[in-house]
Amino acid sequence: MQASGEKQLLKKAVGGDQAAFGELVELYTPRIYSVCFGFLGHRQDAEDCTQETFIKAYRAISRFSFRASFYTWIYRIAINACHDYRRRHHKVTVQSLDREMELDDSSVPFQLADDQPGPLDLAELEETRRMVREAIATLPNYLAEILIMRDLQQMSYQELSDIFDLKAGTVKSRLARARQQLMLELRRREQDAAGQRLNTDPISDQAQRGGEDHAT
Repeated sequence: MQASGEKQLLKKAVGGDQAAFGELVELYTPRIYSVCFGFLGHRQDAEDCTQETFIKAYRAISRFSFRASFYTWIYRIAINACHDYRRRHHKVTVQSLDREMELDDSSVPFQLADDQPGPLDLAELEETRRMVREAIATLPNYLAEILIMRDLQQMSYQELSDIFDLKAGTVKSRLARARQQLMLELRRREQDAAGQRLNTDPISDQAQRGGEDHAT
């Protein structure tokens, strides 16, 4: 839809036209759903949060001031709705990397590339996915938001700047910090996993027992 047509819909919705608001909902549902899915990682949770976003938007639409675009306004509501949803349900952000997200008439795969891996390779891939999901969940909200919406939602720096009301330089610095913290957390988890494997290695256990036998 052209910007002029959307603006006319928005004016009607602000004036109390429910049909116009319904058209805006239809127009923005795929994008709002993709944001909610990015934060919550579960289809049903994302659907619930998308519905909650539009309920909150409907209740507040009469106060829309036109100082920001509807796009920016509704995305802020969605982000806050995701945070509220997670607090209420005691859930952490887990981005599913091994599922496809429906977006408009296409799908955006969040999969780690593989070339017909065997069982051991599949196990390693699943472990990597799990590790990444859990690592993202440890980030502060303001960093996770930037990371998810830039790297997973493929939003532009200008879009992020508008949504978060930040300068482009601040957006870039937060994104760099989020990526850095994510990599540090992944390295820490890899080291912990390697240590656990070493401690449970049967060869290591045998060598340790052999050393104890010698000592006695």
